[in-house]
Amino acid sequence: MLSLKDFKTVSPDLLMATMGFKIYKDLKNDEPDVNLQPKYDEHLNAFYLLKEELTAYVPILHSKPIDFRLIQRLQQRLENTVIFLAIVDNTANILYYQMGKGFCEKTIRNNS
Repeated sequence: MLSLKDFKTVSPDLLMATMGFKIYKDLKNDEPDVNLQPKYDEHLNAFYLLKEELTAYVPILHSKPIDFRLIQRLQQRLENTVIFLAIVDNTANILYYQMGKGFCEKTIRNNS
């Protein structure tokens, strides 16, 4: 079982480490034997939890905007990995949203 200290060692951001640890405990509660490891990609400046090289959980604070460009770059880096946004709110709830391949931002068309 990992501790908060393990997450602080991996993540340069204390808030991300704390949210990552909260997500870790939540996922371990559902699947006690699951192998989850905190990861930090220095090139992308991205912190996430990796579940057996197949699934990644990216911590997102509910009050912060989602950086979809970062998620898209992470999808390219972790090509065969399913990515979930793990949105942590101020009541300690965690909402998991699976990201699909090839999502894009809505473009605004000028009809003038």
